[in-house]
Amino acid sequence: MSITFKNIGLISKPDVSDISDTVNTLCDLLTDMRLNLYADPQTASHRAFDEERIKDISSIAKHCDLIMSIGGDGTLLSAARALVNENIPLLGINLGRLGFLVDISPAEMTVKLKEILAGKYHEEDRIILNAQIVRDESIIHEQTAFNEVAIHRSNSPNLIEIETLINGKFLNTHRSDGLIIATPTGSTAYALSCSGPIMEPSLDALVLVPINPHTLSNRPIVIDGKSAITVCVSQREKQQSQITCDNVILPLISEGDVIRIQQHPKKIRLLHPIDHDFFDILRKKLDWSRTPS
Repeated sequence: MSITFKNIGLISKPDVSDISDTVNTLCDLLTDMRLNLYADPQTASHRAFDEERIKDISSIAKHCDLIMSIGGDGTLLSAARALVNENIPLLGINLGRLGFLVDISPAEMTVKLKEILAGKYHEEDRIILNAQIVRDESIIHEQTAFNEVAIHRSNSPNLIEIETLINGKFLNTHRSDGLIIATPTGSTAYALSCSGPIMEPSLDALVLVPINPHTLSNRPIVIDGKSAITVCVSQREKQQSQITCDNVILPLISEGDVIRIQQHPKKIRLLHPIDHDFFDILRKKLDWSRTPS
């Protein structure tokens, strides 16, 4: 069998003890196929690796041509943010619950991975966002987001006032608990829980979803994926606001700060089994089409 990928990096969900069996089964499979394995410290805590093959996420890609994420969607999200500039494909082994991104279960891991490593796979490019907090015309913080950038109230029960511009053109001002700017990947995450639309992953689009808006006519809006989004949060009532990128917490927003959000110039390369079907995943994960009992 001809092997497409020779050097494999393994990244695991941190602080979890019950994934050892999956990690060891995976390592045995890849070792039997004579592949070179590298691991992050979390994976190495479940299996003995030579010291020179234990790397942090930021450097593991320099030695590998494929990264396998062992955990849930959150584990793969973290890997994607860390590796966005490396142009290396990601593949997910699902030990989580929902698993929209990581779609290979431990039970089918051996068969599916042999097919993928032999070149039988489906590859797709996914949009990732770049968010900046600008203060006094200087960028004070920058972070990537695979699912979404969320702007929300911090420690107060009061609504916050949000002004949004798209490519420099005024969209609206609204009072709400916050605003979500989501990629097609993130449309099935936080944005979906706030009644945002589900977007096919291949779309070059973004969706803006208000969180509990005061005016019910304030609805989600889908915009071109290459749009530049500018958000200002009013501090008239001195309510603190917070930004998160895939649940990574950024510094609190101060009066006069501007948030700039735009598609990152690089995209995330995801690998799936050859029979990957996004609509089938939707039916299964969201329990669609079930016959009423």
